[in-house]
Amino acid sequence: MPNKNTPAFTGLILVSGEDRPGITEKLMSLLSEFSVLVLDIEQLVIRGRLILTVLISLDESHASAIAADLELLEKEIGFDIAIDFAEEQDSAENPANLHVVIISDSLKPASIAVVAAELSKIQANISAIRRTSSEPLTAIELDISCPDKSIKDVQKLLAVVAISHKIDLAVEQSNGLRSAKRLVMLDMDSTLIVQEVIDLLAAKAGVAEEVSAITQKAMAGEMDFAQSLQARVSLLAGLNESMLSEVRSEITLTQGAEKLIQTLHLKGHKVGVVSGGFIDVIEPILKELKIDFYRANKLQILNGELTGKLEGEIIDRAAKLKALVEFAKNEGVQMSQTVAIGDGANDLDMIESAGLGVAFNAKPKVAAAAATTISGSDLSAVLLLMGLSN
Repeated sequence: MPNKNTPAFTGLILVSGEDRPGITEKLMSLLSEFSVLVLDIEQLVIRGRLILTVLISLDESHASAIAADLELLEKEIGFDIAIDFAEEQDSAENPANLHVVIISDSLKPASIAVVAAELSKIQANISAIRRTSSEPLTAIELDISCPDKSIKDVQKLLAVVAISHKIDLAVEQSNGLRSAKRLVMLDMDSTLIVQEVIDLLAAKAGVAEEVSAITQKAMAGEMDFAQSLQARVSLLAGLNESMLSEVRSEITLTQGAEKLIQTLHLKGHKVGVVSGGFIDVIEPILKELKIDFYRANKLQILNGELTGKLEGEIIDRAAKLKALVEFAKNEGVQMSQTVAIGDGANDLDMIESAGLGVAFNAKPKVAAAAATTISGSDLSAVLLLMGLSN
């Protein structure tokens, strides 16, 4: 084996042609006749065309013989074969330390171009690009080396591009931790499910317009979440408890939700839900989905009717982050290994604190603050951002 401190003589072989069995075997059999070592190898097939690259180290005196044999092989198999010999000092290359994942239902060159341009500005080098999914979404993953910038720096940089060009992407560490046990925390309303439970309850109580007006005030910053929640719940006073099960039957899971949860469990990860909604409505759904842990607000019920009050801690923005930290600690998962997904301002603290924070179909303010966004309606896209099969 060549000494790492001395120049090595190498050959870079590129083989391309219409894919068929036996090509790799023929090339390796040819090279096995010489004293060579395979330093790197990569093969892919695109639209039926094979592209195979092999980097070898060799005795310089064998170069002409190898080149001659490759020329004969080229004629035999009808492929294009090129080889480039060079003497090179082992470089102190920076290994890839980050993954950038781009997902789209119709990936355009411009999306890749703007991401690559931003990476170039910070001297980040792209060492590999590969497709990790084609259906229902296309996903490509870039391995980049960016030793002078933290992951948060790169996330913030690319988040601006993602929003302005409507690109869904994520930046994650390139290390073994990516495949280690992770904890994924989901918001409920408009994230795990399509609806807002408070709106469904308000419709049953005949106070939909009044509840909507309070919601608008909260969104305008005239009320904080706790105040608005208590005001809206007060309007539900007198609603029969039986309406909770009726509302539950009207709830629709977000597209891809079951697939996301099932795949995460299959891969050994934990899934939690923390909601500003109501445990009285959503608990049976969460149990059916086999959610590992959950936390939500509790409606006060007396004599079979809602009193218009809540019991216990209000699950607001701070409480959601508290739940994420607590569940992660209980599972022995570092915060850098957590994933938080939500759509509203109430989710921002946990999104910003998680290792991977995802704004899912989020309000503009939330999307602007999050490092990662998903603008589509399929929740299973999170799997692609995590580097898992969709």
